[in-house]
Amino acid sequence: MYYRIGLDPRVKLFLFAAWFSSGFLCKSIYSLISLLVSSMIILALTGSLASVLSRLRNFIPIILLAFPLWTFLNKWSLFHASTGFDLSLGLFMTIRLLLIIMISMTFLISVKPTEIVRALNSLRVPPVVTAVLALALRTLYIIAEDYKSIKEAHTSRGLELDKGSLIKRAKSHIPLLLPLLIRSIDSAEKMVLALELRPTLLTSRRSSPLRARDLLITFGCLLLIALLLYCDSILVSSV
Repeated sequence: MYYRIGLDPRVKLFLFAAWFSSGFLCKSIYSLISLLVSSMIILALTGSLASVLSRLRNFIPIILLAFPLWTFLNKWSLFHASTGFDLSLGLFMTIRLLLIIMISMTFLISVKPTEIVRALNSLRVPPVVTAVLALALRTLYIIAEDYKSIKEAHTSRGLELDKGSLIKRAKSHIPLLLPLLIRSIDSAEKMVLALELRPTLLTSRRSSPLRARDLLITFGCLLLIALLLYCDSILVSSV
């Protein structure tokens, strides 16, 4: 399910890149919390907060596990080592992980693969690169849909996939692999045939200029991120 946000695909990619990078640039826990709260407000205004939170439930064990690991075992970290017990570091890294997952989920439900290809075409990326990326994204989508349909078919016949030990669950997924592999090979053959019959996918496309609305939204978001990072530098220097 994709949520329609009326922005140019180039603006979407740029804003998500800036939004994602700001989570790593923040050095203070207060600025990170501010970024998290503002992100949730933006998602609520766009109407995608409920969908993001529903997908976020699958990552709750990972998020909860990150807190004790960064609190008690941070001295073995390769990225941000400390001297043993550090409650503030554990809370800071947990919030950062939550923010990264939230931004990634928002990107997946807000930006279609076709928009990514259009944005790359507009940025004068070589057509071969965009074509390969488009085919890869399309193939992943087809495989995911095929796996879903095969799983539903086997489940309706009585196959239990979520019961038993971890090894038993892994073995129960083996009957799904053979039909999925056959469907993937068949889809690849059809895709090759389509490329041979219609090679215009590898040709370049024209790009339209950005609208004033897109430029205004981009400037406003960059101004907010710059203000957040400026306040973060003040907070870090005052500590």
